[in-house]
Amino acid sequence: MSELGIEFVDADEKLKSRVAEEWGEKMARHMHLENGFSILAMQGKDLVGLISVYWKMLPPPLPETCEGYIDILEVHKDFRRRGIAVQLIDMSLERAKEKGAYQMRSWSSLDKTEAIPMWKALGFGLCPATTFPGGQEVKGYFVTKLLNEPEWKKK
Repeated sequence: MSELGIEFVDADEKLKSRVAEEWGEKMARHMHLENGFSILAMQGKDLVGLISVYWKMLPPPLPETCEGYIDILEVHKDFRRRGIAVQLIDMSLERAKEKGAYQMRSWSSLDKTEAIPMWKALGFGLCPATTFPGGQEVKGYFVTKLLNEPEWKKK
């Protein structure tokens, strides 16, 4: 438990339902339990943060290359800038390394003005990009951090 009294717990179906009730169905839809993991930051019984990662195999020509993709990272506005997001990311990076994932990746839109500098400070590479979800133009960054040494370097 942190000095803020924050406890980090693995999400299950019950907690996923609670996220849907308190933070919205859209947030819960981005939680992964089977093909990845979700970690909640809790202060007592209150939900204050969430990260969810799914495992994804990179396409050919890369042989058997897995990455972790951070599908959602959220900290309640009253708890931001206290290191909760960093702790959630660090915990996720450790799990991905243990799984043998080659990299961790995510997307952050430009309106996430606090997130972009955080990714940079955490050593993630930043690649400016534009996506078009639902036909709407959204500018932002793909962020990536290498986790495990490439196979060719191990030889």
